[in-house]
This record gives sequence, C-alpha cells and structure tokens, in this order.
Amino acid sequence: MKSIEKALYYIVDENDEHNRLSKFFNYFLMILIILSVGEMALETDDSIFVPYRHYFHTFDFFTVMVFSIEYIIRILTAHLNPKIKGKTRWQHIKNYIFSFAGIVDLLSILPFYLDFTSLDLRVVKTLRLFRFLRVFKIARYNESIKLVGDVIWNKRSEIGVIMGLIIIIMIIASFVMFYAEHKDNAEYFPNVLSCLWWAIVTMTTIGYGDVYPITTAGKIVGSIMALLGIGLVAMPTGIISAGFLEKIAEKKKEEKDKEKEEPKENISENNQKHYCPYCGHKLDD
Repeated sequence: MKSIEKALYYIVDENDEHNRLSKFFNYFLMILIILSVGEMALETDDSIFVPYRHYFHTFDFFTVMVFSIEYIIRILTAHLNPKIKGKTRWQHIKNYIFSFAGIVDLLSILPFYLDFTSLDLRVVKTLRLFRFLRVFKIARYNESIKLVGDVIWNKRSEIGVIMGLIIIIMIIASFVMFYAEHKDNAEYFPNVLSCLWWAIVTMTTIGYGDVYPITTAGKIVGSIMALLGIGLVAMPTGIISAGFLEKIAEKKKEEKDKEKEEPKENISENNQKHYCPYCGHKLDD
C-alpha cells in the first residue's frame, strides 16, 4: 500500500522540478483546466451549445472524472506532501481538505455530482456556477501565478494598510457628498450608498459619468477625490512591483548559491581527468 501511495504521489508531486512524469501531469491538467473554462464559456451561447450538447456533456464528464481522480489521489497522499502540516495521517488529510487548494478542488467537481441528487433544480443550477472555480486550480501548476500569490502574501500588511486608508477616505467622501449634493441633486445622490458608488468610480479614476456633482461643494470634493485616487490607488501597484523585484532578486541569489555549492566530488573528478591515475603525471589536453 505504501509503495502505491508513493507512486501516486510521484505523479502529483509539483515540488520536484526533475520529476518528468509530474511535469507532464501538471501540463496536462493546465491544458484541461483552460479547455474546461472555455467549454463553460461556450455553453452560454445557445447557438453553439444546443447543436453540440452531447459533446459538451461528454467533455464535462471527462474533465470531472480526471479532477475527481486527482482529488482522491491528493487525499490519499496528503501525508506525503511536506507542505501539508499535521501529526497524523488524518490530520494531513483534514488540513488538505480544508485548505484553499482543497476547497477549490472539491467545488470544481461537486456541482457535477449534485445533478444526481434530489436537490431543488434551482439550487443545483446555482451551485453549477462554482465550476468556474476550476480556473483557480491552474495556480497550483503555474510558477508565474504562484509568484504573484507569494508577492501579494508577503506584502499583505502594506497592501492592507493602503486599502484600509482608501476605504476610510471613500466612506468619509460618501457622507460629505451626500450632504453636499442631496438637496440639489437627489436623483444621482439619493442616499449614502449611491454616493459610495460615486466615490469608488471617482477614486479609481474610472469616472463612468453616470453620477456627477453639480454643486460647488460637490465639485470640490470630487476634485479632491480624483487627485487622491491618482496617488493612493497607484500605491498598491508600486508595493507589488517592489515585491516582484525582491522575489526575483531572491531567486537569482538562490541560483548563484546553488552554483557555488557544487559538490567537491565532481570538481575532483574533473581534475583527475587531467592527470594519470597510475603515475600522477599531467596529461596533455
């Protein structure tokens, strides 16, 4: 049983860069996820879906079976994954099931099996929307997406501070704009929640033009919000960019350290090639 589990883990192990079988499996799943999301998009077009309904259902069945097998393998081999922490086998399994990756894996296949239950059809149709979560599965197999996630996680405190400041300013601006515009412009600013929509589109410098102030006080507040938006909304981008540069520098340093730590045995073997193993005299190149 242990040998079977190790063989299964060898297939799904994304930590070993030299594991060709795992790389092939990961690439296969990445392609399948992309095709699956494309299939879900095409399903929304009746002119395409209705004539080829059978092919759509067959492909959906195939993808669900593959993702289901992968999910089962990951449960069986959770205790072999160094990233999943736990003292016992069941703790490893529980930690995987309730992790973000485990929840995404489950929700991406669950709607298919709910079709065979006695649940209300409206509930099933709503839950089928969770199939689009398959797109998040691709993050496990793509190094670039992993890098984005690592950078955002490492800079979460800085980003959180900026986002908190932005939210506070938008709330304050919503109340100020309500009292400035409600009397003369009640159609566009009927309540604070409507003003919050205006604050969001103004501060993010989108400015749809569907809601705009007409009073002098409102225009002043709008101008201040637009100027603040240029600086504050751009700050998270700068923080993430700096995080990318730090992460890339770390990777380059790791690569250089690996090159420096080349085994001495290999170096001695290379040196021995230039000398006779019997008499010790230097050989001609």
